[in-house]
Amino acid sequence: MARAGFSCLVWISLLGAVCSNVAAQAASASAILSFAAIAEALPVTEAQQAMMKRILEKRSIEALARLDAAATDAKRFYALPDAATGAFHLQRFALASQLATESLELSKAFPKNWNHGNAIHRAHTVLGLLALHAGDIPLAVRELHEAGATPGSPQLDSFGPSMQLARALLREGQAPEVLAYLEQCRVFWETGAPWLDIWEEKIRAGREPNFLMNLW
Repeated sequence: MARAGFSCLVWISLLGAVCSNVAAQAASASAILSFAAIAEALPVTEAQQAMMKRILEKRSIEALARLDAAATDAKRFYALPDAATGAFHLQRFALASQLATESLELSKAFPKNWNHGNAIHRAHTVLGLLALHAGDIPLAVRELHEAGATPGSPQLDSFGPSMQLARALLREGQAPEVLAYLEQCRVFWETGAPWLDIWEEKIRAGREPNFLMNLW
């Protein structure tokens, strides 16, 4: 359930400023944007990016501490997805690879667990980011689609997928692969259609979405 807390924290910290800017530009009540559209209405400022970086660093340290405290395989399984992500954010790349691989291996022992889909999605996202960091774009693309093939989870079905790897691949000119990933995500994130529609529209127009709530 940690993902929900992170999403809410980012939303409160960043979206408030975006909403106020949009409201100031709105000429009438009819110009007020939908919840999803507001988050993509304006560029995120450098100050907001710095704030998010600090949030991510704090979240990453906490995630690794939870893994260190995990005393059983089950507790370790629950902690691994966040810990692998956190290790990557802290640029502890060897540890991130180790934890992502362990998460995939341990997921085989918990096929019916609510965290199974999280483990698959987040591990492949981290492995894809590591591949991209090493300059291997084809492998990063394969990992993106492995992440998108997750069966879903309570968190993914409610709050949506990680867009870290998708954003990184967009910056490498891989828009068609990212659009295909968005289609994969529609399978489990049915309530996220407004977000996915807006992201797809921006990508097709050659613009990068903000992905405000989905960068963990």
